[in-house]
Amino acid sequence: MPKLALAVEYVGTKFHGSQYQPGHRTVQSELEHALKILTKKDIRVTFSGRTDSGVHARLQVAHINLPADFLQDKIDLRRLTWSLNGIIGKDLAVSAMQIVDPEFHARFSAIKREYVYRIFNGRQRSALLKDSHYFIKEPLDLKAMNDGASRMLGSHDFRAFRSSNASPSTTVCFVERCEILNLGEGQLEFWIVADHFVYNMVRIIVGTLIEIGLGKRVPESISEALDKGERELNGPTAPPRGLTLNSVQYPAKYCLFEQNS
Repeated sequence: MPKLALAVEYVGTKFHGSQYQPGHRTVQSELEHALKILTKKDIRVTFSGRTDSGVHARLQVAHINLPADFLQDKIDLRRLTWSLNGIIGKDLAVSAMQIVDPEFHARFSAIKREYVYRIFNGRQRSALLKDSHYFIKEPLDLKAMNDGASRMLGSHDFRAFRSSNASPSTTVCFVERCEILNLGEGQLEFWIVADHFVYNMVRIIVGTLIEIGLGKRVPESISEALDKGERELNGPTAPPRGLTLNSVQYPAKYCLFEQNS
């Protein structure tokens, strides 16, 4: 059975997350329904990781196994991509497909993930940015926020930045990038790259950095939370609408989604 890697993007506003949930519209259920229409078979979609309700993705990676004769006798990858996009909703798209080695796994082969959280910091709310940015009307101290963000670089135990209902897993993450960018006109972006993330880690970090920016906490509180590992030492979980899974990186041997791959 040929294994395919899929580059998937979606606006998460009207999805109940990426993973299948009975009775709800999810990215997985919509893709699997479309694949069944095309192949007449049940095909499971496996993602690089889950995203919650309201969270977006610019480059989510998934893999599927197709029937052995499907690619050879019925359709090529370009046409399969076009056909799939013609069935699924307009807020979901497959931008690329690629045949990969049998050992490739969308989740377990990944070595880095990159998220961006978008904030609109202005006097009045924006109609255009309401589904993609978290609106904060009070002025934010970006210098203090970046001071706090820099304290998370490197390898740390992030159990204090994990939701209480998270499933047991390793909480040690190596953070390669952690900073806030000012794009002007009130638009801010928080970028973070790590080898691993615990559940709701990015949104809890953002909620904490916002409180630092508002003067409710000091940047040193980040170091204290990392040292003590207590969730209560951090701020609230920021809402999902500002969060986007920007990319997932894999070992170079897969040449994933490179030109002519």
